[in-house]
Amino acid sequence: MATKFDDARDIIGRVASERAERFAQDEDIRALDSVVGRIVKEDINSPISTPTFDAVAISGYAVIAAQVSRATTERPMKLRCMGAMRAGDHPLEVDDRVVDGMVCCVDITVGAAFPIAKSTGRPFDSIVPLEHAEIIQEGGNGRILQICRLPLTSWHKRITGSDFRKGDRIISKGMAIAPKYVMALASVGIRQVSVTRQVRVGIISIGSELQSTAIHPRALQYKIPDANGPFLTAAVREMGEDAEYLGVLPDDSNVLTAFIRDKLAKDQFDVFVTTGGINRSTPCSVMTTIYNLGGNVHFQSIAMQPGGSTMFATLPEPDSVQYKQSPSGFYGSGIYNPNPNIWSPPQTPAVDISVQPVIFALPGGPIASACCFRFLVTPYIRALIGMQTECAISAKVALTQSTSVFSRHDRPSPKSNDMVVDGSMNYDTFRHAILRSQVDGVSVEIAKERSPAKASPFASSNCWMHVPRGHSEVLKRSQRLDRQRGNLDINRS
Repeated sequence: MATKFDDARDIIGRVASERAERFAQDEDIRALDSVVGRIVKEDINSPISTPTFDAVAISGYAVIAAQVSRATTERPMKLRCMGAMRAGDHPLEVDDRVVDGMVCCVDITVGAAFPIAKSTGRPFDSIVPLEHAEIIQEGGNGRILQICRLPLTSWHKRITGSDFRKGDRIISKGMAIAPKYVMALASVGIRQVSVTRQVRVGIISIGSELQSTAIHPRALQYKIPDANGPFLTAAVREMGEDAEYLGVLPDDSNVLTAFIRDKLAKDQFDVFVTTGGINRSTPCSVMTTIYNLGGNVHFQSIAMQPGGSTMFATLPEPDSVQYKQSPSGFYGSGIYNPNPNIWSPPQTPAVDISVQPVIFALPGGPIASACCFRFLVTPYIRALIGMQTECAISAKVALTQSTSVFSRHDRPSPKSNDMVVDGSMNYDTFRHAILRSQVDGVSVEIAKERSPAKASPFASSNCWMHVPRGHSEVLKRSQRLDRQRGNLDINRS
């Protein structure tokens, strides 16, 4: 009997939680230029207040406001330039006496500290913008200026501590580091961040019909490209985790068992994701492999469309797997290689992995595989690294000229023209769609083409629509949506 979608998500969350504490024990100290997409291990607060000094916010001439408070068009005042300061310069100490009716000033640029008045030891407090000052003399006696307006005494400076104050929270534990956080962290002098180590995900495509399986060019004529392996690898990397595309294997449990046993023994991965090899009309090579390896199956089908044949299992601890290296590559377990025409990309060096690995067996259809990754694999990875659970938003379902009324099997529905897509009392339904912003909120357009084998409509989509079980049809009303990108801020429905 198929596991309900919500129950499957609960199982995935529980298994991830059991491993999350152990996973969090590993620490990775990274420089700021290499942490985008990584998950912060602890709350990070500002160690200082910024700016650390009052800084000039507009280029011009620094003055003491009280000395030029009477400047008007009728009674202009003269200034004598006593020097120049640029950003990064040590503050000048200036003789601030008024001599022969002329007030002292300093030529200054944005970002510089204010000069210091020798008489009081205090910094100058205002700025005359360049455009408000007229140079009336330049040469032997220095630069003489004339002003007819009062200086700026408010927004002309960046006040000490007006950006971050010491102890202010910059980013919280479990959040993904976006470029904006890198800017904030760098601005307070932080150069290294403690992040959780990346989740190592191994991607395996299964199917003798895939092009990468055979080496001989003549054998490629009736093969199809492997779309799922590259997509899943890219999707994991987009989350900021470390994915490795392990290539294509035939739909053979002996081959798959030997291959995964080899990877387990080398202790390289936290998560295995396979796509294909779960056809119910033939012996299931993935299920047989899990049993061969001594894995524990948590569910082997889900009440969801597409992707109902998805399986999820726990694999044995790496140190419990016996590994025997032999000249025959990953067939080191001694199992005979039934197909010598197998290709797999070069592997990266093994790394220390401290959590018990799991395996997700996804369908071979590209759209079904993408859907199951988004709603099953992604939540597991997020929970493992301590990220918050994603929420859904609500949107109106819109009918357009490009939107056809369709049912589960893409046949025109005999029901009302108000219906967009059939739901079900028995399973959750997912459809890729286009989310658009409207004056009164957001709306979603369902793609006209939704074949599980067609990539072009999926490439034009930007969200998933979720029809929970118990809804037999979707009308022109709000439905739950989940965005494709895991690191987006999604409001609760």
